[in-house]
Amino acid sequence: MTSTSTPSVTHWQPLTLRLMLAQALVLLVGLVLMLVTVLWFGPSMFFHELAVSGHAEEAAHVGEEILQGAFRTVSFSAVIVGGLPALVIAVLLSFYLYRTIGRSLTAFSSAAEQVASGDYQVQLTSPGLGPEFDTLASSFSDMAARLSAVDTTRRQMLADLAHEMRTPLASINAHVEAIEDGVLEMDEETTRILYSQTGRLERLAGDIRLLAQAEEGLVHLQLAAQYPAEVVAEAVASVQQEAAAKDITLATTMSGLDAGPVLMDRERIGQVLGNLLVNALRHTPATGRITVHTDHAVDAVTIAVTDTGDGIPAEHLPHIFDRFYRARAGREAGPGSGLGLSISRALVEAHGGRLQASSAGVDRGASFELLLPRSVSS
Repeated sequence: MTSTSTPSVTHWQPLTLRLMLAQALVLLVGLVLMLVTVLWFGPSMFFHELAVSGHAEEAAHVGEEILQGAFRTVSFSAVIVGGLPALVIAVLLSFYLYRTIGRSLTAFSSAAEQVASGDYQVQLTSPGLGPEFDTLASSFSDMAARLSAVDTTRRQMLADLAHEMRTPLASINAHVEAIEDGVLEMDEETTRILYSQTGRLERLAGDIRLLAQAEEGLVHLQLAAQYPAEVVAEAVASVQQEAAAKDITLATTMSGLDAGPVLMDRERIGQVLGNLLVNALRHTPATGRITVHTDHAVDAVTIAVTDTGDGIPAEHLPHIFDRFYRARAGREAGPGSGLGLSISRALVEAHGGRLQASSAGVDRGASFELLLPRSVSS
């Protein structure tokens, strides 16, 4: 594998050195031009001004050459006395800028090499060279942090995906080996099991892809003004039949004075509410109750899905939105991929909102609260 070489730190030094020399050269040229002007044109201009101001006779009495010589001497001394220290100060300032810019470019170069090597723990400080460099340092640090988050997400997802694929793959392999050994026949039941396992893998792949897009901010939201009551009604209607079959009561309530529209992706928020309702149905026993309460405020709307089901132990609440939480024998245990709540939270956060869970304990029900701002900041 070929590696991409990065420029060494010393490659920046000629640039800063050229900047310093260019600035010193400009100052030196300015000083030379000033000397030429003063010594070449100054004396005659001085004598002319004396004549214009009515001192021609005194000037003639002293002598034009004497006056011009005196003017050259005084002017040259003044330029040298004032110009040389100014040039030295300018050179020193240029050297200071050279060192400062050089250190800043060195820091940027080292940080780039660090990121290229896979180490994203980079935090550049302000070099003190103005808002442009401050913005560059801040943007670079933000980029490194974003790359670190993306890399961490991908690594964790690959590990989780590998873990979750083991069960269906093991089941498929076991059934195929049993068919080859003549232990099982390729009948309708065996075919159903194989299809169910491949379907599980397919759902897992789709869910992990959606979660990765949502967590990395790559989900394209079709934002439009939507009435929350309509979105809630659609989500409730989609599970009404299943709730009736389990003898579970579904109810919707509303509070707040402002029932206006909210900027959202209707399909995505409907997906979130569907996940929450299915999750509530899965953990609510017969004759239980699920309530979807919508609270309208001036700047946001809150939708809470509350059930009277299994509840969530306090030790599990901090992890309820973790990927594949069902594998930890928690609330997500069931036939799903274990990514429903993780996907829901990522989609809500993509809207600039938040999704949180609460529960009074085991067998005391649970509540999932979805908050959406009325406008989504870009």
